[in-house]
Amino acid sequence: MKRHLTILIIFLLTVSFGIAVNKTDSLQTVIDHAQGIKKTEARLELAYHLRKSDFTAARNHASTALQEAINIQDPELEAQALYYLGLAYYYQTSNDTAIDYFLKSTIISKDINNTKQLGELYFFIGTCCLLHTGDQARALNYYNQSIYYSSMSNNYRTLGSVYSAIFNIFRMNSSYEKALEYIFKAQENYEKAGYTEGIAWISYITGRLYCTVDLYEEAQTAYFESLKLYRELAARDDIMTGVAICLDELAIVNIELNNEEIARKYNQQALEMHRQGKSQFGVSNSLRSLARIEYLSGNYDIALTYLDTSLKIKKNISDALGFSSIYNLFGLIFIEQKEYQRAIDSLEVGLDIALNNNQLMSIMAANKHLAQVYYILGNYDKAYTFKSQEVTIADSIYSSKTTRNMLQLEALYEIETGEEKIKQLEKENLINELSLSHETKLRNFLIGILFLSLIIIVMFFYFYHVKRQANIALTKSEKYLQELNATKDKLFSIISHDLRSPFNALLGLINLLKENSNEYDEEQTKQIITSIHDSAHQNYVLLNNLLEWANSQTSTLKISPESFMLEDVIKNVISLLSKNAKNKEILISQETHPAGIFADKNMLHSVLRNLLSNAIKFSNSGDTIHITYKQDVSQTVISVSDSGIGISETNIKRLFHIEDNYHINGTKGEKGSGLGLIICKEFVEKHDGRIWVESEPGKGSTFHFSISKSLTSP
Repeated sequence: MKRHLTILIIFLLTVSFGIAVNKTDSLQTVIDHAQGIKKTEARLELAYHLRKSDFTAARNHASTALQEAINIQDPELEAQALYYLGLAYYYQTSNDTAIDYFLKSTIISKDINNTKQLGELYFFIGTCCLLHTGDQARALNYYNQSIYYSSMSNNYRTLGSVYSAIFNIFRMNSSYEKALEYIFKAQENYEKAGYTEGIAWISYITGRLYCTVDLYEEAQTAYFESLKLYRELAARDDIMTGVAICLDELAIVNIELNNEEIARKYNQQALEMHRQGKSQFGVSNSLRSLARIEYLSGNYDIALTYLDTSLKIKKNISDALGFSSIYNLFGLIFIEQKEYQRAIDSLEVGLDIALNNNQLMSIMAANKHLAQVYYILGNYDKAYTFKSQEVTIADSIYSSKTTRNMLQLEALYEIETGEEKIKQLEKENLINELSLSHETKLRNFLIGILFLSLIIIVMFFYFYHVKRQANIALTKSEKYLQELNATKDKLFSIISHDLRSPFNALLGLINLLKENSNEYDEEQTKQIITSIHDSAHQNYVLLNNLLEWANSQTSTLKISPESFMLEDVIKNVISLLSKNAKNKEILISQETHPAGIFADKNMLHSVLRNLLSNAIKFSNSGDTIHITYKQDVSQTVISVSDSGIGISETNIKRLFHIEDNYHINGTKGEKGSGLGLIICKEFVEKHDGRIWVESEPGKGSTFHFSISKSLTSP
């Protein structure tokens, strides 16, 4: 197939955590007459019940329940209210807002160890990421966390939903055998849960997979099985969405089989059901299919009208993964109308979108049609370029011979469920072995000789490689020993000088106060006590850094990532160091826009504390320190900037290396050991990130560090 349905329907159907029942009135009655927890629980149940059909009511009930839960200090209800608020925005396709509420709910859910809810939350967060941005890596990261928590709580229904979502990612990337593996995982979990809708869904997505590799007869069989189950469910709960999407796909199959009238019948039935159910997503897909039917019938203007309406709807609901197939079809219609420049413009837009979302089949189709246009225009160089790109992608998709091997994998799955089939397979293998010809035996003999020769060659290179690796390992060991010696020297230096000197000063001040307390007036005594406090605080900071660094060196410090809001940690660090900044008349500013992050909160706190402490230490009175951050699909980058004394290029190279023993005093003589930046580097690298600095003497410094988004929970 040359098109990809987006996966929004997958998620809307596979995560039906409860069948909607028309009980709004009875729940409202409970809300009107109940008090306390019972009233809040009823609000939440009603919010969940209305999450798909009435956004405003669902949001209002969940918001009120959230405030009630906060007032009675019930974290379980608070986490649930945040979850349902996220669901209301999720079904409204307001994905950014939904993610924000979901992440807040995960923080509380972790505190109360609600693993079942965590599994569902991470599933929805991953789904929002995929639908809104097409970021498959980020979505898979959250799906992995959903699997982790759902497995802990034996939440088989959510596991089935996650596995079916991962299946679709592999299908979109043309990894068909891997996709089939996840179909089986989803099926296994839905069967454990006794979830009929999930089993119907498995038949549906199996049909999708067959369509992708052009096995339309097999696809039709799978869709009919799914349609039968969805009709039974619809007769019970009057929800027609499952029936409609099966009819959509049967229309697409019959388009490919050139059964235009049958395709029109299925398409009209699906479109009517989507309109009755007020499913904008379903309507957009049915209109796209109808446009293709009209295109194949030569009704190009009508096809363009349907296609334009479908695209507008998809833009309104932010269906990022549905754009490429529409622009490709625009291109085909313009080619038929001989409007070649419009065709090129549409196909290039579709190609860019498909490349951004890694939709291989759409990429291949766009290249194919662009090659066709440029060939018609006589631009053979460009035609050749696009044709080559089409062939390259086709090779990557089909080189593994997965089109029919997919059926063999399915047969293998069935074989594993019964002893008789295994025995039958063994008999067939025995017959095949007995029927080997003399020519086959000779071929195997020659292959054996070749294999033996290859073994000898491989052994030669292996021994050469072993020797080379041994030399490399020896060199690394020598370097490691040098680093250990430098570490030891630094440790003794800190203990003998940086730590002993402040303690001597502290003891001297205490002794001075002890022997002359009767002679000092109140002001002199206060000055000495202030000096004692400052010296003790300096020693505490040094000891704290020393212990953190020592833990990181002995590998006893383990990273424990969790989800939390970045701005909250920054505010905490600023509050901790506000007195230091105030004493030097230094202002600190920070960004306040919401930013969720998955990291070890204590390590992140330590990194920010050290960087901000250094910025205060090396800034002048009246300066301002800025803390900023930005996020992309792969990482979060946090920056601490000051306009202080700055660092020379030579000294920048000495930072973050313990063996260089580099440290200087602050603008008011503040002491330091240089350990703070070493700790920052250790902690940042444990998050698969890096730390670096931009500075110029007299113009200040900016320290940046990154936190990778590829981390997963332990």
